[in-house]
Amino acid sequence: MNIDHLILLSNVTLGMKTETYKRFLHRKLSSDAKLIGIKGPRGAGKTTLVKQYIEASGYAATEVLYITADHPRVNAARVFDITESFEKIGGKLLVIDEIHKQSGFAADLKAIYDTFSLKVVFTGSSALHIDHAKVDLSRRAVIHSLPCLSFREFVELETGITFSSMDLKTLVQEHPGITLNIVQHLKDHKILKLYRDYLTYGAYPFYREGRRDYPIKLIEVVRQMIDSDLAVIYAIDKENLHKLNRIMELICQSPPMELKITKLAGASGINVRTLYAYLGYMETGSLIRRVGSKSLLNKPEKMYFDNPNLFSVLCDNPLEGTIRETFAAAMIGNAGYRLHYPPKGDFLVEDRYLFEVGGKNKSFSQIAKVPESFVLRDDEEYGIGNKIPLWLLGFLY
Repeated sequence: MNIDHLILLSNVTLGMKTETYKRFLHRKLSSDAKLIGIKGPRGAGKTTLVKQYIEASGYAATEVLYITADHPRVNAARVFDITESFEKIGGKLLVIDEIHKQSGFAADLKAIYDTFSLKVVFTGSSALHIDHAKVDLSRRAVIHSLPCLSFREFVELETGITFSSMDLKTLVQEHPGITLNIVQHLKDHKILKLYRDYLTYGAYPFYREGRRDYPIKLIEVVRQMIDSDLAVIYAIDKENLHKLNRIMELICQSPPMELKITKLAGASGINVRTLYAYLGYMETGSLIRRVGSKSLLNKPEKMYFDNPNLFSVLCDNPLEGTIRETFAAAMIGNAGYRLHYPPKGDFLVEDRYLFEVGGKNKSFSQIAKVPESFVLRDDEEYGIGNKIPLWLLGFLY
């Protein structure tokens, strides 16, 4: 095939100015792996990340090709054929953005891995089930997930002050000193204002393009996730896509524990079996987050949006308590910790730490006799005893 047009497109794209802030995943991308995948929701910064990866790769401009799978010139060809042509002219690094837009991509990636020596980096929707594809890529591809911005990353973007992330054990054991240190380093910046701003518009990096347009762009992200990503990856009938929007409306209207499956199925006009499938799609697509009970087998799952920003554009009167819990679940879950809801309290993490989430006056009485239990308060700057500021969970990644 004639690859000259793709090289021209690549050079134009890579010649554009790239965001200088590097997300946490940048330092985790292996330079040795031959096939690297990056999954994540729209707007999380995958394209920026791979461009930064290219800049840091050390390859000459003629050795790198960046393509977007939904571009007409790319979609008209096979990724395998593009790779073959590129390697013949000395290509060493191929970057494929939005690979889920290319049909048969899994088979092509396997063939590329087995046939050519060049390195391939690809991005795809968070709903991309690379290891569930018919072709086994689990032994070949190193897959990373890029979630929405953490509160720590938002603070760094807003203030220019760098902070280290921490593990959960350190956070619960040393939170009084950690919170004091963070607040002192921020100096003229108010941590609680930053936290409130994050809840409204800080989960996606594109907020930096203009806060006034952020709600419109976020609504478009949700629409594209449903109408494009989920519809394509899971072959959902277009006539049923509006039911996914209906599910999100119901999440707006009900506290997490009130969304029983039978009630949700009836209100959304979906049978229970199909509803379970749709909820799974929406969760892998980073639209919702489900938290199940480990001990109460007959209890319904708690159901949240993937991140608190979605409340501001999808709900008329969101419940403050649900927003708090959504923030906690997002920060803990995105950091890779196992999350359940217990008989007492709001979250049980790693079968060890019990958290009750609330406002400034939230009492400790409900979980006082439970070992390693903590109250997460969203109106507190500093930690003391078993009372941890909720915002600190945003420093887990």
